[in-house]
Amino acid sequence: MASGIPNKKEKLSFGIEMEFFLAWRAESFTGTVPAPPGSESKTGGPLVVRGNWARESDIVSALALMIDEAFPSSAATVAPSGGGVPDYGDQEWHHLYPFRRWDVSFDPTLKRLPKALRDKTGPDFGWVGAEVVSPALWATDEGFEEVRRMCEFLQTNFWIFTAPEAGFHVHVGKGNEWLSVNSLRRIAAFLYAADLILAQSHPEHRRDNIWCPSLRLYSNVSVGIKNPPIQAQPTPPDEPTEVRADEPTEVGADELTEVREQSAYAGFMKLAQNFFQSWVGRAEPPQENQVLTKHRFPPRPTVSTFNINRDSVERVLGYHGPTLEEIQDPRTYKPIPMMTAVAEILRSADRRSIARLMNIGQRRGAYSFLQLEREHKRTIEFRQAASTVDPVEVVTHARIAVGLCQFAASASHEDFFKIILDCETAGEHPSWYDVYDLLKEVGLYPEAKVVQAVLSGTMTDAMRREYWLSRGHEPRP
Repeated sequence: MASGIPNKKEKLSFGIEMEFFLAWRAESFTGTVPAPPGSESKTGGPLVVRGNWARESDIVSALALMIDEAFPSSAATVAPSGGGVPDYGDQEWHHLYPFRRWDVSFDPTLKRLPKALRDKTGPDFGWVGAEVVSPALWATDEGFEEVRRMCEFLQTNFWIFTAPEAGFHVHVGKGNEWLSVNSLRRIAAFLYAADLILAQSHPEHRRDNIWCPSLRLYSNVSVGIKNPPIQAQPTPPDEPTEVRADEPTEVGADELTEVREQSAYAGFMKLAQNFFQSWVGRAEPPQENQVLTKHRFPPRPTVSTFNINRDSVERVLGYHGPTLEEIQDPRTYKPIPMMTAVAEILRSADRRSIARLMNIGQRRGAYSFLQLEREHKRTIEFRQAASTVDPVEVVTHARIAVGLCQFAASASHEDFFKIILDCETAGEHPSWYDVYDLLKEVGLYPEAKVVQAVLSGTMTDAMRREYWLSRGHEPRP
C-alpha cells in the first residue's frame, strides 16, 4: 500500500435542489391570502400569477420568469477553464446543458398539501410544490455566494413553507468531467462507513425516509452483493496489462491504470487491522458512566437506533433474487459487517460497479451513485437534508457535501482509515464519536457549529454573522 501521501485534489463542482411549498395568488384576487404558519415576522408574500393558473406548472412558470430576470448568469457556473461558452453539442458538455442557469419546476412529489396548508387555499390563491435547481457551480466562494443570493431572494420576496415531505439535495461532481474512479471508490467507501454518523446532522424525519434510505442498512453491498472477480492475465513485460473479469465490465483505456490501482486495496482488511494496531495509543472509548470532554458541542446529537424496515429489506432482497450467494430471511436480516462492505467498495473496478454496490435495488439512497451509470449526470447526490431555503443552512449543507467528497478523495491513507475506524468504533460505542467530531476532523468546524445550532434550536443572528465571516462571505446588515 502507498504511504500516507495525499492524492492531488480534484477541482470539484456542485449544484443544489431546493424543494418547498410556495404561496401564490391570482393577479385579479383582491382579498386577503391567509399567512402560512410561522410567517408572521417574515417579509415577502404570495407569488402574483398573471394569466392562467389552471395547472401547477403554470403557477411555477411565473416564479421561473422572476428568477430568470433576477439571476441572468453566474460567474461561478461551470465553463471551460480557458474562458468562453461551453459547446453543449459536444459530448463532454451536453450533460450540463440543463444545468447552465437557475431552473424552476413543479415538484410532483409535493402534489398533496400538508395539513397546515389545506385550509389556506382557494380558487384564486393557494400553495404549490416547487423545486428550484441551481446551475452547475464551481465549489468556490463565488459558487457558494451565488447560492446564498438565491436563498435571500426567495426569503425576501415570497412566502415559503418547508414541510417534512420536502427535501434539500446537493450534487457534487468535477465540472464537465467524470470524477476519477479512485476518487469515486474512496468517496463511496467513506460515505458508506459514515452513513449512520452523518445521519445525526439531520432531523429525525429524514433518517428513516423512503426518499433517502440508509446505505448501511439497505444498499446492495449491505445485503451481500459483491463485485465480479478481476483477474490480470499474464503478458510479456513490454506489453500493456489487460484486466479481465468473469462478467463483462466496461473499462476505458483511460481507466486502465486506475483499475490496476484497485490492487492497492485488495488487502484492505489486513491493512485496516495493522493500522488499528498502530493506533492503539488513542484514547479508548469511554465507559457509559464517564463524562465526555473531548468535544465542544454540548449537547451531543440524539443517538437513535435505526430500526430495520422489513418492507424495504424484502424489496431489495426480492430484486436481487438468486444473484445472492445466501438469501437472508427478512425477519432476521442484518447488514454485512461494515468493514467487509467498505473493502468490497474499495476493490470496485469501475464507476458502474461502484453504483451497483451503493444503490438500493435500482433506487437511490441517502447518498446516491445511481447517476454514475448514466450520461446525463456525472455527480454524487446527497439526499438526506431537510427542506430549507435558509441561506446559512443551505450553504452549510452544500459545503459539507463538497468537503466530505474532497476529504475522502484527497486525504492521506492514515487520515482516511482513521475516520473509517472511528465510525466502526461508534457502532459499539455511540457516545464515543458523533457527527460533530467527524465534521471537525475533515475541516468543517464552522459547518459543525451551524448544524449543532440548527438541531438544538439555538441559532442566532450573531452565529449567522460568525459563520459568514468564517467562510469569507460579507455578513448582511
